[in-house]
Amino acid sequence: MLKICVLTIFALTSAAANCAAAANEGASGAQFLRIGVGAKAAALGETGAAISGVQGIFYNPAGLAGVTGGEIFASHARWILDTNYSNLAFAARAGGGVYGLAVSYLSNPATYKYDKFGTKLSETYSASDMAVTLGYAHKVAGNTDFGLNAKYISSKLDTEAATALAADLGIRCAAVPGKFEFGIVMQNAGGKLNYINEADPLPLNLKLGGQYTVNLEKARDTKKDVTIFLDVNSMKDSGPYANLGVDLLSVYDRNSYFSLRVGYRTNAGKSSGVSAGLSLDMKTYLVDYAYAPMGDLGDTHRVSLTFKFGANAGGTEQD
Repeated sequence: MLKICVLTIFALTSAAANCAAAANEGASGAQFLRIGVGAKAAALGETGAAISGVQGIFYNPAGLAGVTGGEIFASHARWILDTNYSNLAFAARAGGGVYGLAVSYLSNPATYKYDKFGTKLSETYSASDMAVTLGYAHKVAGNTDFGLNAKYISSKLDTEAATALAADLGIRCAAVPGKFEFGIVMQNAGGKLNYINEADPLPLNLKLGGQYTVNLEKARDTKKDVTIFLDVNSMKDSGPYANLGVDLLSVYDRNSYFSLRVGYRTNAGKSSGVSAGLSLDMKTYLVDYAYAPMGDLGDTHRVSLTFKFGANAGGTEQD
């Protein structure tokens, strides 16, 4: 296990160095892969390196190992400029590991075409992006999990289309279970997205981060926790940046929890980088909402729903 972790960290660190050296905003294709998935992570400043459960397929595939039965996840974001971003994922334990499948779809409203003289035509065109991800995770030793994703990426603009293949690779470790957990992941490593005669690299990213929980009240009927999330990224486009989030959890009924969340991203550009949200965890159902202002581009809203079944049905995201 130690050898696997060392080799993984070495490979990801080398990739990070290449990302930092090549930092050039907007140089990569498939930019929709940079949009956060799920209202929980969005409210927490897009943190996700140490995430556990079905949403791990979007942030760190090793997090899939936290699924003990089965989980279904659906998310929708009203993005900027009337763009919609939807995500659907499923994960289930089988044998010694957890398998996952996810689909992400970004759609843009139809836009009128113009001729070379600037005259508006009656015809319209549209653009869309999609990623289909297959994930697998298993425990390698003790409290350490390993995960791998394979992605098929498709991008369409009017009558033209481009495709690419990519992979995510990650590890997640519960150094102090329920207290301190961390993860490291390489995202979007793969080929280029080819449009006609142009080829763009994918937004390769190295993410390292963790979460630390402080128990304010440990009794089950009055449980209150504060969890701090921090991720550090090195992306091919933007170079190094950080994500920070704080989650205040309180029990409102036995085995049911309510959370208030705030977050911040340092790579927000002209937008504020601030986000906020809330969550209701009701044993088998988990509902999350996130709000993030984007400056002159408008405000974004996300809603996501997680359904747990099988061995997961009685647990919460905090377990």
